[in-house]
Amino acid sequence: MIRKYKDSDLNQVNRILSFFNENINLDSNPFYKCFVCEKKNIVGVIVFQEIYERIELDYIIVDSDYRRCGIADKLMNYLIDYAKKNHIINITLEVNENNIAAINLYKKYEFEFVSKRDKYYKESDAILMIRKFDDYE
Repeated sequence: MIRKYKDSDLNQVNRILSFFNENINLDSNPFYKCFVCEKKNIVGVIVFQEIYERIELDYIIVDSDYRRCGIADKLMNYLIDYAKKNHIINITLEVNENNIAAINLYKKYEFEFVSKRDKYYKESDAILMIRKFDDYE
């Protein structure tokens, strides 16, 4: 089940996001949206910023014990549906060029290469990608 983040989820969400050496503070940015995929515990998280008619995807991550179980697909489908329902014109993201699994996931959901940021992740480049929606599909 995918549902909106609740304050009581903070510890579980930050445990999963620790993979990125990040913690979220959803109160710090009024544009942040966070949804979680829950079984008995939170097993996946998607965090994005909805800024007027566009979305910037900040994080999508699945607990290491639940990878390759379709959780990332569920989160991506939720994001795409959310975008369509809310008349979003595009979703943008950046991903480490070495994160082949994530790049393949984004390509599966029709994200396209836009540009590259040299050495954005210390020793590797960031790939910028976009998914456009024509006439709000």
